[in-house]
Amino acid sequence: MKERILVLILLGVILASLVAPLVSIAQTKEITLYTHGWWQPPPARRYNPFAPKSIVITGLIYERLAFWNKLNNTYFPQLAESWEIDKANNQVIVHLRKNVYWHDGTPFTCKDVWTTLMIYKAQGRKIWDYIDNVTCKDDYTVVYHVKKWAYLLMHYLLFVDGLITGPYHLYGKYAEQIAKAKTKDEMAQILKNLIDYEPEKPIGTGPFMFDKITSSEVVLVKFPKYYWADKVTVDKIVMPYITSNEVGWQYYRAGKLDYDVFMMPPQVKQELQQKPFAGIATIYDMSGFALVFNFNNKWLQKLEVRQAIAYAIDRQKVADAAGKGLFEPVEYPTGLLKLSQSWIDDLIKAGVLEKYQYNPDKAKQLLEKAGFTYKDGKWYTPDGQPFKLTMIAPGGWTDWDAAAQEIANELKAFGIDVELTTPESPSYWSDQWYLGGNYDLAIDFFGAWMVYPWAAFERMFVEVNNRPRTVVQGQNFPETYYLDYFKKTINATELVNVLATSFDPKEQKQAAEMLAYAANHYLPEYPIAEKRLVIFYNKEHFIWPDPQKYYYLWQNAAGGHLEALAFMITHGFVKPNPEYWGITTTPTTTTSPTTTTTSPSPTTTSAPGTVTQTVTQTSTQIVTTTVTQTVTQTNWGAAIGLFILGLIIGIAIGYAIKRK
Repeated sequence: MKERILVLILLGVILASLVAPLVSIAQTKEITLYTHGWWQPPPARRYNPFAPKSIVITGLIYERLAFWNKLNNTYFPQLAESWEIDKANNQVIVHLRKNVYWHDGTPFTCKDVWTTLMIYKAQGRKIWDYIDNVTCKDDYTVVYHVKKWAYLLMHYLLFVDGLITGPYHLYGKYAEQIAKAKTKDEMAQILKNLIDYEPEKPIGTGPFMFDKITSSEVVLVKFPKYYWADKVTVDKIVMPYITSNEVGWQYYRAGKLDYDVFMMPPQVKQELQQKPFAGIATIYDMSGFALVFNFNNKWLQKLEVRQAIAYAIDRQKVADAAGKGLFEPVEYPTGLLKLSQSWIDDLIKAGVLEKYQYNPDKAKQLLEKAGFTYKDGKWYTPDGQPFKLTMIAPGGWTDWDAAAQEIANELKAFGIDVELTTPESPSYWSDQWYLGGNYDLAIDFFGAWMVYPWAAFERMFVEVNNRPRTVVQGQNFPETYYLDYFKKTINATELVNVLATSFDPKEQKQAAEMLAYAANHYLPEYPIAEKRLVIFYNKEHFIWPDPQKYYYLWQNAAGGHLEALAFMITHGFVKPNPEYWGITTTPTTTTSPTTTTTSPSPTTTSAPGTVTQTVTQTSTQIVTTTVTQTVTQTNWGAAIGLFILGLIIGIAIGYAIKRK
């Protein structure tokens, strides 16, 4: 009897051994993509997207009404499916995508757009300079009432302030209060209450949901109800906390990142190109770095001192220090990119722009004119004190740090004592350092990722990261400038606004010329070098779009590399490599969403270098072949092990039967 029971038990084990390989075959392998993050857990950072220091991961978690393709100025519908410009009734009508959900499962509707825009109103966001109301015609139709048609209206409406982060079921009560508020004090109190609110986690509509955050990483997981989920072949995104280029290179070398933009010197780039898994795409970053002056320093308020510092710096050496071959010294320090130079061709032809070529003798003359004296290799201020300046650059940004060190060394050699500090980059871009004006000299971007000159001058003269220049560069930062060439005094903010609003090409060009002349002559900051962005991608882990054939996809990384990544993922351009992941694949043909070319206004313009094309909406289809992973994966090691176990069990059964 005992032997029969033993036989039955062994038969059960054999059956289990036969079924187990089948179960293992049905297992799914989780496709994980690694790219770095720079956020820390609360209370250092916030989950409330409207609060200071919030965790807003645009493209992956939060989405815009439309994605802006920087290279050809087209807008790809995202949360919006289409839009209409109704000038006769002073309206812009946006038709929202249906079957969109927030990450907690709540359907996305017009009320969410309305909620976000109401909060933006309380925050004083730019879109409210051009509209005076937002209403919901129905759940999927948003009507913006335009009070002032502006050249950049649609850019703000669809892209800049088209970032929809406020679901009604979480923030609607604050939006309702804002809509009813009668005074600025009442609005300010509502905004304070809103900012004090802390949700359990970030809730967006994007392809990935917030999973967790630790001091070492952020983890996002695929949102199964995302409207293009069938094109998303990545299950998880892990974002290790990295704030240093050097650390990023170590991850690159070990193949532990799949996509990133850590700037690297030529030798590191060449080293990585030798590795079979490493792909490198080099794009035009549509930006550069500039030396910024703090106007609270009484000596830096003097024009001759700023000009002397400019002449004392060799821009070519600084560019080479940042990364030879990847940084190019500017030709005319105006704040405009070389792509935008057509706007100032007349000034160049007239010979009224200064190049500030390296000239220590001229720098010496300018400082002496300002009342400084030179003794024993050192400069002394008019009050007899050594001329000392503090300088800051974001720590871990090796290219900027090397450039800042070269600038400091050159100024020291010239006789100005410069003390360089490199705080960790997250704190650098905060009120603690740069945005709070705690420096004499600092490094900042110029160009601002747009060919049309408005963005460059808005950052230079008006604000940076939503902070007024009078805060970032001190309360003495000038607003008006006398332009000798034009024989008139200008208000820089007003001219920046002309670029944002005017449809007249001649008026646009004149505003750009005057601002460029003011930047070149008065040097509120000193543009030094333009940048090429180096993008690393892991060819062993994923199949990526060809940077030559699909250059525009990679160019979108300028000023927003995570949004560019999200766009490539959600449109089926990023696919797991079957050889690495050990998965079978099924080739399918998919069609990307319609692209829409639209001007930011209801009229056309032909101003030189403008980024907008036409008012009419046109559609093109981008057909791509995507590869999706199947749910099957054979665990051959486990299957062989179970087969051997079954064989042993079979021998045991035979022995038991023989004994019987």
